[in-house]
Amino acid sequence: MVSANLSPFRIGTCGYSYPGASPEGWSGVFYPKSRARRVDELEYYASYFDTVEINSTFYRPATAAMANGWVKKTPENFKFAVKVWQKFTHPKKLGMEAGGSAEFWESFDAADVDLFCQGTAPLDASGKLGPLLFQYPASFRRDEKSLDRLNRTLAAFERYCKVVELRHKSWSDYAGETHALLSRSNSAWAYIDEPKFDSSVKQQLDFSGSIAYLRLHGRNQEKWWRHQAAWERYDYFYQPDSLRRLGAKIKQLAAQSPTMKFYIFFNNHARGQAVANALMLKSELASDPKMRAPEALVEAFPDLKDLALLALL
Repeated sequence: MVSANLSPFRIGTCGYSYPGASPEGWSGVFYPKSRARRVDELEYYASYFDTVEINSTFYRPATAAMANGWVKKTPENFKFAVKVWQKFTHPKKLGMEAGGSAEFWESFDAADVDLFCQGTAPLDASGKLGPLLFQYPASFRRDEKSLDRLNRTLAAFERYCKVVELRHKSWSDYAGETHALLSRSNSAWAYIDEPKFDSSVKQQLDFSGSIAYLRLHGRNQEKWWRHQAAWERYDYFYQPDSLRRLGAKIKQLAAQSPTMKFYIFFNNHARGQAVANALMLKSELASDPKMRAPEALVEAFPDLKDLALLALL
């Protein structure tokens, strides 16, 4: 299992369950491909990483039973970053069955907040709850209605540590005001690495406050909006030189803010690339650059060979 975390850096992936074979799934690349006994994915994942971003909660709130299962399958020092339910962050599409595309925002109430929080309560009670992630769509522009909705949503989760992903450039056009709004609500602005377009948010790799939160989606610009299968958008591998530069910058930021905690998640999940890149960045940021890695992953990603201690599990 992963040892106690005395480092300010927690590195993992966006989600851990990617069923099936490569390129869509992780079976046989990260998770063992065995007919004899099915490996529990979360337990296996937690033997390599000390954090994960839970994405399933975006589609529906977790149940307490589900979260209790997560607690039991992970070591004491493990942390779950939890993406909040889309009812809080995304509009619904109107008339989709008839080809319509109009959007409207559902109102939410205290019962919706309670339902979501009940599902995260076991994580909270066990000390394994990390930040809540509020991911807004790329179309979520800064205007009076959006500001009001964002303020009301964050206020509804006042006692939690929160990170907010804002992807439209209108938020960075007023970066000072955006940072101030988030700071007032005990929230951090998630830094995102992804293909950039005219409407994309502009961010510097710089942080203030107690939490730094990075989401690395890959840079597959060609397939970002035009793809046949969803995994194609995230078919991207961060090269060693890129990760060395990122690691050096993160170390610099950590030296400037010794109490800051860093959460870094890779979302370039196609072909298991997120796992390989996460281990590579762990090596860059660790005092001991040697990392345990599954043999199949090393075979798939030769860049791991120099840093990997093979884990024959």
